Amino acid sequence: MTDRRQETRVAGGGVCARIRLGHRLLVIDVSSSGALVEGPCALRPGSRIEVQLDTEVRGSMVAARVTRCAVSAIDPDAGVTYRSALAFAESCDWVREAMTQIGYQEPGVTSP
Repeated sequence: MTDRRQETRVAGGGVCARIRLGHRLLVIDVSSSGALVEGPCALRPGSRIEVQLDTEVRGSMVAARVTRCAVSAIDPDAGVTYRSALAFAESCDWVREAMTQIGYQEPGVTSP
């Protein structure tokens, strides 16, 4: 499977995300143009949402379009987990820059 992303991405461990109604999302990875997230609710592909992104340095509400969504896990206790890809309406260079300053690397890159 080929990678369709045009922007460099970083692991999302230092980014917290939330959508309306307080649903927290786990950020798998993030770039200046979008993010891959997991959460307890299905996000309809093609829909437009606002997501609150927070790092140790900065936080901001970001408009995004859901490009895809699929079930990623089913657990008898936790229920269904959905993985969604988000395309930001505007470039969010500050997210990638903040993550790079914290020290997160691109997936697949090993430390020297």
